[in-house]
Amino acid sequence: MAWSKCKVEIGVATGTFSMPSSALTDVGVIKDKSAILEALDGDELSARGTGGEEVGHEDLEGGVQLTVRVIEPENELLTALGLGEVTNTTDFNVKTHIPSDNYAVKVTPKNVGAMGIQCPLSSIKYKPGWSDADGNYADLVFRFIKIDESSNWYTRFKKPAPVSNGSGTGTSV
Repeated sequence: MAWSKCKVEIGVATGTFSMPSSALTDVGVIKDKSAILEALDGDELSARGTGGEEVGHEDLEGGVQLTVRVIEPENELLTALGLGEVTNTTDFNVKTHIPSDNYAVKVTPKNVGAMGIQCPLSSIKYKPGWSDADGNYADLVFRFIKIDESSNWYTRFKKPAPVSNGSGTGTSV
């Protein structure tokens, strides 16, 4: 339930391991049960002695990947990714499917107390598609980039409860 109705936002990465200071862009409506964060397998090294006996083994860290399916992606998302240009109010000329920049990504869960994530540096694959079941969609695949051994892959955060503004109604933070 943590990521039910999650909000996924992106922004052009600053090149450092900090989230952009400018506003992030909401990628749109995420298909139910499509947001997946997973650790990728790294290389395995093993040493074998005479007769094939394993005398040493080492697992190397892989990467981290976030995949989400955006339902009916809007022109604003394609513009934010630098994939082309709007030609009028409804048309968009797609010039590429490969975003040229690295991006920060933030996933905010719907439920208070649930864990969200933010990664200040990732590459994105934009994979447009269409099917009878899903209609017009785009899969966004974020591969997290770790700058060096001292940096983090991403930061987990707990969604806070709304803060009262004094009028009896709460506002989200």
